[in-house]
Amino acid sequence: MVAGVANPIATEGVVGHLTPTQEQGLKDFWEELFRLAERAPKLGSGSGVPFDNSGDTGAKIPKDDNAKERQKAEQETKDALAAFAEYGSIKVMATFYRYVAMDDPDAMALRFLRARKWSVTAGVAMLCACLRWRMSSDVEAIFQKGEEGMQNADGFIRQMAIAKTYTQGTDRAGRPVIYIHVAKHRTFDQSPKALEDFVIAQMESVRCLFGGSGIDKVTMVFDMTGFGIRNMDWRCILFIVKCLEAYYPESLNVMAIHSAPWVFQGIWKILYPMLDPVVRQKVEMTKNAEDLIVHIPKHHLVKQLGGSSDWEWDYKPVVPGENAAQQDAAGLKAAQAERERLIENYEAVTRSWISAPVGDVKMEQARRLAMLELCAQYHLLDPFIRGRAAYHRHGNILGNGLVYFEYPNAPGSETEAEWEVRGHDHCRETMLAEIATLKTKVKMTRA
Repeated sequence: MVAGVANPIATEGVVGHLTPTQEQGLKDFWEELFRLAERAPKLGSGSGVPFDNSGDTGAKIPKDDNAKERQKAEQETKDALAAFAEYGSIKVMATFYRYVAMDDPDAMALRFLRARKWSVTAGVAMLCACLRWRMSSDVEAIFQKGEEGMQNADGFIRQMAIAKTYTQGTDRAGRPVIYIHVAKHRTFDQSPKALEDFVIAQMESVRCLFGGSGIDKVTMVFDMTGFGIRNMDWRCILFIVKCLEAYYPESLNVMAIHSAPWVFQGIWKILYPMLDPVVRQKVEMTKNAEDLIVHIPKHHLVKQLGGSSDWEWDYKPVVPGENAAQQDAAGLKAAQAERERLIENYEAVTRSWISAPVGDVKMEQARRLAMLELCAQYHLLDPFIRGRAAYHRHGNILGNGLVYFEYPNAPGSETEAEWEVRGHDHCRETMLAEIATLKTKVKMTRA
């Protein structure tokens, strides 16, 4: 990250931009994941227990970065083995594809490879450790319930109603922007479990706001205006950082700590060495609107932070029956059966691709076809397994991969009101068109 310069979309080590060595590393990643699944029992011991972060104050985090890396590697290897032993290969792999959701599975694998500096063994261990966390924390149940199912959880809805945090608009590269107004946080306004579930729900919702291929990170703005000791919550901060580092790796573009008062300086000196070095290097201290405008266009930046957008968060309450699709057992069964068929096909093609020479065009076409069919079908499955959220009711998530944002101009602003729809290059309709083209090519190749 270069100070004073917005980060462009990555074009190295991502899908479509791999060196031969990186592509071989990706093949090795898949081969290792399949090998672990094949050697593990299909059904686990059932001994998995929920992760307990209740006593995590950061005291056990090494200050030395090398020690941090060793500690992570040891814990991830332990958790990876435990994932298969406790839950079995069937549930682990099912959880993996739930985690992938509408994304290209390769994009998910590459996140973990990049996060572990292209070490295949470490990358697979990190992924499996993440899957263990998702299973033990019942992440799928959280986003399946949606806000309707979570509205009675202690303080869950209140955090959205008071505009403590929300996602609005995009940065200069089209990444979603998350705003967190820290002064609105009180540690005891919600239970610790409700707070963690809320963070998870937001992380999962934001993934639906990645409009278009290449958009896989977020820009976060921690608005520290009015911050005081009463707003400090070590457990919450460490959990968010853990999510960004271990559970949603390679998903952070920039974390702007904005307008921090002097009282935060002492806290920052304690917090800084606790942060994972990858997350730490993406933190930027910003003081005014000009600093934020480096990353976020002024007409996209909310006016309370000096932007010209007159947009304000207005929480729209849960609409009774908004998750009616989840009551359609026959629809769910059919959609899930089709998903499983497409996963089986994708894995079969991937196994063939692993043994094919790097750069085999015919094999890459067949695999892209399998991937597109998997991704396109997910949009039909999603309403059955994901509860609706505020971003659905606001009209931001359109349901086919498209994302909508609007930017009303502030009174007296020199800019005009604006709106944008992102994701045309990777929405369901575009994928279906490419699927038809690829089917013709693959058919001609086989003839």
